[in-house]
Amino acid sequence: MIFTNMTIAITGSQSGMGLAIRKRLEESGCRIIGVDLPGKGAEVEADLSHVDGRRQAVTEVLKMCGHRLDGAVANAGVDTSDNGLMFEINFRGVVEWLEGLRPALVANSQSRVLITASNSVLITPGLSGAAAEALATGNTPEALRLISSSPTGYPVSKLAVLRWMRARAADWAKNGISLNAIAPGAVLTPLLEKDLADSIKGPLINALPRPIGVFPKPEDIAGLAAFLLSKDARFIIGQVITIDGGTEVNWRESDWPAVWHITPSEFMAKINLPKQSNTK
Repeated sequence: MIFTNMTIAITGSQSGMGLAIRKRLEESGCRIIGVDLPGKGAEVEADLSHVDGRRQAVTEVLKMCGHRLDGAVANAGVDTSDNGLMFEINFRGVVEWLEGLRPALVANSQSRVLITASNSVLITPGLSGAAAEALATGNTPEALRLISSSPTGYPVSKLAVLRWMRARAADWAKNGISLNAIAPGAVLTPLLEKDLADSIKGPLINALPRPIGVFPKPEDIAGLAAFLLSKDARFIIGQVITIDGGTEVNWRESDWPAVWHITPSEFMAKINLPKQSNTK
């Protein structure tokens, strides 16, 4: 995959999967506009946890790319006990940043957008779809209320951003933007290493099924990300691709592909065939 003369912006570009994706693209000739917290050495230093920081990140990226982007990777995210902070970074930090960059992506006519989600969306029991829907539709107080007694803020934030992505993928494709997401499992990033050392989280993570036998490294995720940002992925639209070493399929092998519960008449209404003229 060649990325020569291409410019791609990446949030969370200075560590973990963001850094691995950055290096993979740069090795292929891509110019990267990194976005990360102040002091981390990114081209754009911005805090995505509040609206002013998100606006700054959009403004500076647009200035640096000349209002024309070949791609964007919304990778920055956090896992914390503060659900409000997670919603600000993991959901709004993705949505507002990408919506702000959309004109620059449209200007390219064939651009790629990739969102880093999580396989926790697929393997967390009792996940509140209602909370994710509330967050995705702008009702953060209701989303917080619905998970107030449940430690599921992280997967809810990721489910919300995936639903946002799926709801817009077809429309963005009409403007030449391929919008997709990856759902990594446990990856050997500094965040995972911290969790593995935790007396509660560590044993749970180590107990997850790993058919391959090991945790992937950030570099193992970067190859898939690079492909989805390449011209070869032009016809992949609105997809969530799980890359977790087999954890999800180990537990849910029969859940997907899911049957589409729709009647033939409902299906034909969606096709909306043009009316035939009676003129002879």
